Amino acid sequence: MALKIVKTLLSIVIVFLYYLGFWTETFTLKIILFFLMVIFIFEVGVETGKKQKNSI
Repeated sequence: MALKIVKTLLSIVIVFLYYLGFWTETFTLKIILFFLMVIFIFEVGVETGKKQKNSI
């Protein structure tokens, strides 16, 4: 779980660095990183939901 949170936070930071103009990359890689960020966020949400469901 902790690894999923770390990779999600790192991908969010990379995407925001791009949007703030601190980091540039090819168009294809930008799209790939954006979708990876979305997948990682979804993955953490699913794990959090499982954890909450088991604790009830």
